[in-house]
Amino acid sequence: MNTPEAPSNPKKSNDVWILEYHPLSEPAPVFLLWYTDTDKESTDKLFTAKTGEIFATHSLNDLKHTIVRNLSILNQFDNLSNWLNDPEDRAHLEVMSYNMSKLHKAIANRQFDIEVLEELTNFINLFGDFVYQDEANIHLKPFTDNKYIRKAWDYFYNYIFWPRLNDKNRFETWDRPPFNVNVVKLTNGLEELIRQFEQKIVIIK
Repeated sequence: MNTPEAPSNPKKSNDVWILEYHPLSEPAPVFLLWYTDTDKESTDKLFTAKTGEIFATHSLNDLKHTIVRNLSILNQFDNLSNWLNDPEDRAHLEVMSYNMSKLHKAIANRQFDIEVLEELTNFINLFGDFVYQDEANIHLKPFTDNKYIRKAWDYFYNYIFWPRLNDKNRFETWDRPPFNVNVVKLTNGLEELIRQFEQKIVIIK
């Protein structure tokens, strides 16, 4: 999925974000890196190991040290060195959170408010970034093409993202159409998306 950047994203520092990712069935979060590549298309990517797995670590405070200790097994990118050596150390100010248990519960309980639909769409987009960053991941594309996942994604952009971006004042008073979907099938689609994503995560110590 080629998507516009969500307006809620924080300002970039050397085009790198830290993601606090709460797995669906694990109590403790892991921390990932998401960055914009310097290629011609400015592709958003997840920081990965040379195996192609998604880099993750349990400690936010030691995240940079963990990366430095393991550079030989990681896929380095152009802005990584600048980010690691940022003297202002703004890393902890730019943490974006993905809570899969909270999101899954909300979807299963038909809580389709703006915040929930935006969180769902942000995760779909994150998964899509991983799919398109490497040809080896293209086999995962059918999970984002799931009919019910796609319906939620389309609804968010058609009835929330673009109307809010184009006229925020009007959007705040707009009685938008309800989001109608087969909740069981959407929940199943989300569960599979999460499962496929979490299978690709490797914890680096």
